[in-house]
Amino acid sequence: MRKSSIDGGGSPCNRNFVLTCVAGFLLYASVYASVMVGQAGRPGDICFPFAMGLLVVGPFHAWLADKFRRKHVLSYPFLGLLLVAVGNIYATTDQQFSLLALVQGMCFGLAMSAGITLSIDSVHSGHRTAANRTYALVCGLGMTAGVAAGVWMLATGTYSWMWTAAACVLGFLAASAVYVPFRAPIGLPVCSTDRYLLGRALLPALNVGVLAFACGWLALCRPWGVAGLLVLAVLSPWMVRMFVKLSHHCQRATGNVTFHLWMAVGVLFGIQVGALPWGSSCEGWMPLACLAVAVAMYAGITRVYYKKMRVR
Repeated sequence: MRKSSIDGGGSPCNRNFVLTCVAGFLLYASVYASVMVGQAGRPGDICFPFAMGLLVVGPFHAWLADKFRRKHVLSYPFLGLLLVAVGNIYATTDQQFSLLALVQGMCFGLAMSAGITLSIDSVHSGHRTAANRTYALVCGLGMTAGVAAGVWMLATGTYSWMWTAAACVLGFLAASAVYVPFRAPIGLPVCSTDRYLLGRALLPALNVGVLAFACGWLALCRPWGVAGLLVLAVLSPWMVRMFVKLSHHCQRATGNVTFHLWMAVGVLFGIQVGALPWGSSCEGWMPLACLAVAVAMYAGITRVYYKKMRVR
């Protein structure tokens, strides 16, 4: 019988965890690069359908991960993202671009949740918090790299669907190479928010969403705005640790999904607002005001709530 890499007390940086991190980085980089390029001229036709797709599939992820092999729930969405990249070449109408963005959001939502699950399952139980923090950092860096690449490609006019396609193929190969021990199905309901949103962490999630929104907006408003996303990525391990400590033992994945979901949606809508005419001409003071609100919210409300509600 093949030995699992989670047997024993080995390092969290085992082969399967590294492959999961590679897939996560490529997922965020490819998606946010294509969103940055796609929103140029049609922000409402790309960002809103993408967000709807991301939110719609969330309640079904727990059932899919229970019913099918978990690494397939991570790897197959990369093929969907590859088809979206090819479809964008032939799309000509706003409706077609919106439909492709909806499918892209659904694929990203499934892969995002599956990556979190695998990052937990691929390490020893004693290293799971460290794995959560490392995976959050890697995904944040992938998001930053994708947005930075999108800004650069828009400025130079060098975008090619081949870049996205190559990232999707590499992400699929990395996810497919992950070994996950068999786990018998436990009979979860088809649709449930139990492993999708952590109720006791919604206030910190809102705080993360406002912070991510400000950083995403800044990325389009100011030449140095992408640095805000880099700071967000560096802060991700600290923030996801807060969500872990707000969750009970069986809710670790739920807390992680809640954090990643609100950060992804926040950055997405920040990009959308920044792409609007009035959003891009605000000289950066409005996103900076949102950033100040996020910091004040943490200092005055979220920090107090966290200290009172943490269970670990």
